[in-house]
Amino acid sequence: MFRTMPFSLLAVSLLFLSGCSLFQPDERPLSGTIEAEEVPIVAEAAGLVQSVKVGEGDVVHSGSVLAEIDKRNYEAAVNEAEAAKAQAQAKLDEAKAGSRNPSIQKGIALVQQADATIVLQEARAKQAQAALAQSKDQVAQVEMQWEGAKRTLAFQENRLKEAVALFQRGAIAKKEYEAAQEAVNQAQTQANQLAAQLEAARSRYDSVQQDIAAALAQKGTAEAQRKGAVADLELLKEGSTSHSIRALLAAVQQADARLDQAKWQMEKTVIKAPADGILLRSSVVEGEVAKQGATLFTMMKTDHLKMKVYIPEAELARVKIGEKVEIRVDAYPDEVFAGQIQTIADKAEFTPKNVQTPDERTKLVFAVTIRITEGLDKLRPGMPADVRFLAEGEAR
Repeated sequence: MFRTMPFSLLAVSLLFLSGCSLFQPDERPLSGTIEAEEVPIVAEAAGLVQSVKVGEGDVVHSGSVLAEIDKRNYEAAVNEAEAAKAQAQAKLDEAKAGSRNPSIQKGIALVQQADATIVLQEARAKQAQAALAQSKDQVAQVEMQWEGAKRTLAFQENRLKEAVALFQRGAIAKKEYEAAQEAVNQAQTQANQLAAQLEAARSRYDSVQQDIAAALAQKGTAEAQRKGAVADLELLKEGSTSHSIRALLAAVQQADARLDQAKWQMEKTVIKAPADGILLRSSVVEGEVAKQGATLFTMMKTDHLKMKVYIPEAELARVKIGEKVEIRVDAYPDEVFAGQIQTIADKAEFTPKNVQTPDERTKLVFAVTIRITEGLDKLRPGMPADVRFLAEGEAR
């Protein structure tokens, strides 16, 4: 009775019969396309979008204005905070008018400075805590989407295995077999995109945690400084005036903190590019009400270039993370650019359709991501490039 050959054995047999030798990293190059890092630009202040100054495809520079949010409410908050500070400062000045001793004035200033630092760091820590909760929700959401994408990929891979077996027996047409392959490629692309988004979300979450820790550490230092300043001031001051002055100092510092926070909020109404790059997507239009935390734009950083190539399973042991590679592009035929292997996929996949011939697409390959370390002023995203893995002991 005819028995179906196992899928892995069948794939190896087809490779042998095709007469194609496996790729040798040091003999001929692999091809890929240069890509850039995507960066989401998020609204840190809510409000009506008054103007959008850039469009998709525009080249932007670090600090350039991308959009502006109506800041009238934020200006009113700043004015109110300035008035409250002026009132508190006037009361403090009045209380200090009777104390002309320079030593006392210096002690008051030291306490005032420490109080300002404490309040400011408390405000920063509070803002970071709010951002941390939001970042945690984003990580959870992307994780859920990624898990769904992985399940979809596994389902499509199982369907492809069934289609290969049926195709080899002549039970289905080549078109159905290729459709199953395309479904796997699409599912893999979706899973890869979500994996990248998850990595970025986790990075933002870690960054916010570090901001909280730094703010709390600075607050602790300021509290210790304040304790010493208050002790020195107590030795200089007499009578009940010390208590009233401390209370007025606290009121001034509280007003200072509220003013700083109001100014910070108003500054965030101007959306600026965090780095040089190209605007990929715009998710906002004039007249729209932007919510805090919403992604307004997605830009591509042109100074962080990478590319992905696919290496046959049999050659996987010949490449390692951190190894150097040589990169060539058609635009500069006489130049060789350096790169470094950044990641190697831990799971095999079928060669994507856009990489090799239909016969080659039946091979199992591993995706290798390469970080480009030279030629960032010449290379551009979208350029096709050839990669040569250096042989053992070969130096560039």
